[in-house]
Amino acid sequence: MRVSVNEFWRIRRELRTIRDIGKMQYPRGMLHCILQQKKVESVKRKYHTFADKIPEIVDFWERNKSFPKWLTLPPVMKIRLLMKGMGYSAKTINRALRDPENTVEDEQLAEKIKDAVLRDYVYSPIAARLQRARGRLGEMALAYELEKKGLEFKTERDLKGLFRKTPDFYFDEPVEFLGKKLKWIESKALFGDPLSHDLYWRKQYSKYHEMFGEGLVVYWLGCIEGLEVSDGSEFKNGYRNSLLDMLLYITDSKDEKYAERLDAVFVETNESNSILAAERIVDAYARGRVLAFTDKKREVLRILRNMGFDVVVI
Repeated sequence: MRVSVNEFWRIRRELRTIRDIGKMQYPRGMLHCILQQKKVESVKRKYHTFADKIPEIVDFWERNKSFPKWLTLPPVMKIRLLMKGMGYSAKTINRALRDPENTVEDEQLAEKIKDAVLRDYVYSPIAARLQRARGRLGEMALAYELEKKGLEFKTERDLKGLFRKTPDFYFDEPVEFLGKKLKWIESKALFGDPLSHDLYWRKQYSKYHEMFGEGLVVYWLGCIEGLEVSDGSEFKNGYRNSLLDMLLYITDSKDEKYAERLDAVFVETNESNSILAAERIVDAYARGRVLAFTDKKREVLRILRNMGFDVVVI
């Protein structure tokens, strides 16, 4: 899907929280991605200012067991600054974000960490897993289309060590694809907005052009009008659909045959930790639609919806 630059800035302006996604008539995945990219840009602008105030953040926490109102960062970033100021190592902080009760002794801090992880759809470990799953879905969608046309290609893994920069898909000889003669394709499970596209052009795309020649960038979650890229609309497959609708199913049944009827991957999570259970479901999303069984249905449902998924209970 392509939108005008003015429409993009309107969407971006009106997207403030994850709840706003349901108020607009655009694909969920597209809106979720625009919101995430907006939050990341905001953090990049403000982070160093807040990092210089770590002693104040720690002092406020010790007196109030909360964060000062002026600390306007996503929940997990607040936790990282606080724990860094309290002397925790990066390794311990990462472990605490996945299993707070068994990592930190301070019960109030553990509860605050858990709450942050459940709410942060940009910087939590689950959100990071979602980004990786999206990237994998985009690559699978493109590989599916190339294989369907009988085109041989090499992946980034195949090219490791051969070039200083490697695209996601490389062709030894130029191939005819979407009306172009291509030597490479880059798959981006992102929305191609002006800022992101300019950044990636300087860091990646221009280098690929210099090294290999003509190529193509695919923005699976749409882009602004005027960019000489693909917005993914040329492709019709389940991987792309999963990227756009972010639809998951949670069930009380262990009947895997039902997953087949939904064209979904069946996942059974036995983890007693609801965060770890949600992570496993998000990892499975890298293969497309998911039907998940979990004993922690209520908690996992809350986490997945907080991450931006459209979750249907069946």
